[in-house]
Amino acid sequence: MKYLKISSLVPDRDWRSLKGCVCATHPLKVFKCCCFVVVGVLIIELMFFNMFIMYGYHLMKDNITPVLNKQSNSWIDKFAESKMVRDFVYSGKAGGFVSLIQQTLERVYVAFPEDGSNRMKVGMLGLDVSHSGESLFLYRRLSRRRKFMYEHLVVDIGANDGFLSSNSFNFIQWGWDAILVEPQTKQLRMAMLNLRRYNNPYRDGNQTVRFVEAIIGNSDAMVDFVNTDDMVSMEGHVLQERDLYDKKLRQSLIKVQSLSVKTFVTKYGIPRYFGILSIDAEGGGNTILHSFMELGYRPAFIIYEDLHERQWETPAETIEYLAGKGYRFLSKRGWNNILEHMTDTSMHYLTPHKTLFVTLSVERSLHVYTRILRLL
Repeated sequence: MKYLKISSLVPDRDWRSLKGCVCATHPLKVFKCCCFVVVGVLIIELMFFNMFIMYGYHLMKDNITPVLNKQSNSWIDKFAESKMVRDFVYSGKAGGFVSLIQQTLERVYVAFPEDGSNRMKVGMLGLDVSHSGESLFLYRRLSRRRKFMYEHLVVDIGANDGFLSSNSFNFIQWGWDAILVEPQTKQLRMAMLNLRRYNNPYRDGNQTVRFVEAIIGNSDAMVDFVNTDDMVSMEGHVLQERDLYDKKLRQSLIKVQSLSVKTFVTKYGIPRYFGILSIDAEGGGNTILHSFMELGYRPAFIIYEDLHERQWETPAETIEYLAGKGYRFLSKRGWNNILEHMTDTSMHYLTPHKTLFVTLSVERSLHVYTRILRLL
């Protein structure tokens, strides 16, 4: 079989023109193919993107629409009742939020040189997790005292998960001892999980954090407690008369250990003068507070939530009662009243010194500081 060349069948002049035509049309075909591929990819991506948007829309609609249809005080309250939000908060309470802080904020530090040396001081960053800034408010107050004659101990009654809106978490971070009292087993386990990294971190025995699964009440006995499966709102409380008319609440009753204040302070060796007493007892706070006072205990600061206490004692009555025990009202943060114990030996503040040194040169500051020491 013979093979014929195309060039032998086509004259040289015509072959050259045919060859140029093929070379001219080949890049055009490649460009068209590329355009088709790009357009096809964009269409596919657009379809997937729209599907993702629609899925997200329906997911948000299913979770938020039922909430928006409810009667509530504000859109924040409505949003907080969303199942998606509550699941997120629950995961955070069970160690998620603490882990996030540990892997982000606690890895950031500030370094600055020490005076007269090449060494560097390291300052760490932190986050005030208390509900309305109670922790930093008290820290600033403490830093202004020249003397603090109280044990560095936080007694947190109604500690919940030990992290979210906690009045003890930051002080434990700063090395204080603590006793956390919480009757709900799940909440207390969360507290143990959230605080395990901060409890005596160097294993040198210089810090003690204890957990008490009980309520503080009038007697030492087993009492009925309204246990809630809602780990977000944290509204568990001792059975009260109004709960008897709620069938759903009656079905959630459990028995929990109750300790009187006298038994509690004796069993755990609480000193009469300690740093902070935080009370969030959902209706039993005024009884606990009065018992501490009548037994002669005088914490330096009291953080007292009065939201569920007003039917027995108004905030004004509580403040007046504590004034007779040597306390003065400092501030109201959220639902918490903060009071300070007044003593002659510890109420010396450093504010005038700090304010004065801000505007002076180094040499002048040293001179003034020496003068002040001589006057003291």
